[in-house]
Amino acid sequence: MKKNIFFIFITVLLLTSCQLESKSESESKNTALVDAKYSLTKDRASFDKLRESIPADIKKKNDESALIAEWMGEFKYTPEVVRDKISNIIRKKRDLFNKDMTKTREDFYKSEKKLREDFLKNLSEDRESFLKHKADRDKRSDFFNLQDENRRTFYAEQREKHDEFETEVRDKRKNFEDYLKEKTDDFNYELRNYAVKWKEKTEKEKLDKEHRENNN
Repeated sequence: MKKNIFFIFITVLLLTSCQLESKSESESKNTALVDAKYSLTKDRASFDKLRESIPADIKKKNDESALIAEWMGEFKYTPEVVRDKISNIIRKKRDLFNKDMTKTREDFYKSEKKLREDFLKNLSEDRESFLKHKADRDKRSDFFNLQDENRRTFYAEQREKHDEFETEVRDKRKNFEDYLKEKTDDFNYELRNYAVKWKEKTEKEKLDKEHRENNN
């Protein structure tokens, strides 16, 4: 276990030293489209103190690389096990994202409904207060025209905010799915190389074993 932790730590430091050199070049195009909590990383809180000075985007990439290095660096797991591990993390991150999006949508709809109810309640109270007093035709006409105008304005603003919210949710989902696809493609590339080396390793171990048995 200590050996694994040391290996991950060295990997993080090496990646950090390389990526910090290119920080000024990449900073301008490094807009975080996906929240860090959805990134394909393990909980490695024990290293947070050592990594406080590392920019968040670089830290995220380091953690993703260190996670793959942990699984593939010492040939402890079969390619099938490694694939299951990444599939499990992807499933959990997607579940977390979907749960957060559902909560966000529910909160928005609840707020939207509350604003609508409060607005209609205020309209009704204003109307009741107005009707308690006598008013000529022009004043009545002005009052109800103003209420209609306020109603139209309110619902137009609500539709606009609703559309903006739905667009934002779609963008977040697209960014999340694009991120997962990118990381899955990266992982599959690494896994193909790993599978080749794993096969070479197992075949070598098999030949070494046969050789030892023949010499005994």
